Amino acid sequence: MKKGIMLPLVLAIMAALVYAMIVNSAQKKLTASKSIKTVLVPVRDIKEREVIKRDYLKRVQVPAAYVQKDAFTWTTDADFAKIDNAIARIQIPKGNQISKYAVTSLSPEAGLSSKIPVQMRGYIITVPTNVASMIKPDDNIDILVTFEAIMKNGSRQKVTVTLLQNVKVLGVGADLGQGLDAKTAAAMRNDEEDANAYTDTGALSLALSPRDAQYLALAQNQDGSEISVILRSQGDVTNYVMEIATFDKLFQ
Repeated sequence: MKKGIMLPLVLAIMAALVYAMIVNSAQKKLTASKSIKTVLVPVRDIKEREVIKRDYLKRVQVPAAYVQKDAFTWTTDADFAKIDNAIARIQIPKGNQISKYAVTSLSPEAGLSSKIPVQMRGYIITVPTNVASMIKPDDNIDILVTFEAIMKNGSRQKVTVTLLQNVKVLGVGADLGQGLDAKTAAAMRNDEEDANAYTDTGALSLALSPRDAQYLALAQNQDGSEISVILRSQGDVTNYVMEIATFDKLFQ
């Protein structure tokens, strides 16, 4: 074969190979674009440091080629658990895919304010360690205060009043109800046991209205007053009419 014919033939073969590669790449992209994946997106704007709840999310089908890197995808309902109760690092607009880099786990590092309901305040009180160990995040408690009162006859007598009812517990120590795995939970218990070696009290984080927070602060700072907490049954949110407890009434 003449050299003059060989060179165009080689160039033609090379061009055919390049064209085949381009077509193959285009076909792969087209196939990927036809593959559908389901992603989780918010149904409304999620604010920075807001706790993400399952009700805030919906499933949307998009071509696989348009799924953002590290976006939360859905295959079964168990996939909701991967993002439920996470904290938004940044504001996430409605309808946007949620990247794993945009959220962090619910923890003390994320801040207690993430769990405080709107128009409420986060109030922290200390209670005996054995009491704190029996209470869990999202439990409801009543708060009692015992103090010395001057009675109508001028005598002094200790009385107990139910100061607040149906108070939501946001957290117990470092546990904010974030759903820890066994390894992390064990590490947290060890840290708290080390801390408890130097103190016999634990911290409860409570959700209070500004008014209730003032009254609890007032009760705590009365000379000789004692604060007690009692745990409510799950689902009991009734505010009961409670009379003041005195020893006179106790022995009547």
